[in-house]
Amino acid sequence: MKVKMFDKEWDISSITYKQKRELWQLSLNAFRDDKDNQDDYFKLINRVEELSGVTEKDLESISMAQVDLLLQQIFTEYMGLEKKDS
Repeated sequence: MKVKMFDKEWDISSITYKQKRELWQLSLNAFRDDKDNQDDYFKLINRVEELSGVTEKDLESISMAQVDLLLQQIFTEYMGLEKKDS
């Protein structure tokens, strides 16, 4: 799987159905009740990082804010939430 972001094409590991379900459940905790669920958000993002196969070396050239944006984009791709051209 490939994700294009920050003028780079990132090679991302594919995940299983069971792993998608796990991420979905983590996201429900992170984005519930319009409350600040920062701890749950970082659990989700950290799990996306683990599953994605992206390494520290891959991330050295971007800022922490960009790392979070990349991981959010990977999550979006995993969940099939990206808008498709029709």
